[in-house]
Amino acid sequence: MSALLRFAERLIDAAAVATFAGIFLCVLAQVVFRYAFNAPLTWSEELARYLFIWCAFLGWIIASRRGSHLAMTFVVDRLPPAARAALAVLTQLATLWFAWLLGSRGAALVRNNWDVENVAVPFNLGVVYAIEPIAAAAIATYAVVALAEAARGDGSTPARDRE
Repeated sequence: MSALLRFAERLIDAAAVATFAGIFLCVLAQVVFRYAFNAPLTWSEELARYLFIWCAFLGWIIASRRGSHLAMTFVVDRLPPAARAALAVLTQLATLWFAWLLGSRGAALVRNNWDVENVAVPFNLGVVYAIEPIAAAAIATYAVVALAEAARGDGSTPARDRE
């Protein structure tokens, strides 16, 4: 695995941890300020919501990299290897199509909201929506790798966890 890919994966992992920690700290600060000081924060709920969006998309990227999405495989496990491989190819093609949809629609959202300022936090809504095309590119990359593995036709489930 290239050093650049390993760096990108570590960056995504760190960003996921940071966004989750940020959510926790925002909610904790809101509770403390509201109930201990009777002075609720005006920005913490909005920031926690945006961090949650980023955290969810980063988690999706990580699950795609690891191949750890939930799946009901009781039918697939009983198929012959060639049918399993064909189904894996179809699954990855559907994933690529969805990544294209997400990326194109997400890029439009970023463009349309880049000049819209948030109410309580000092950045624009384009930053919030930027995770969509980022996630789409990452998901598409992992889908292409899984598609190449599935096209080999061995019928096995790809183990893409590089950790």
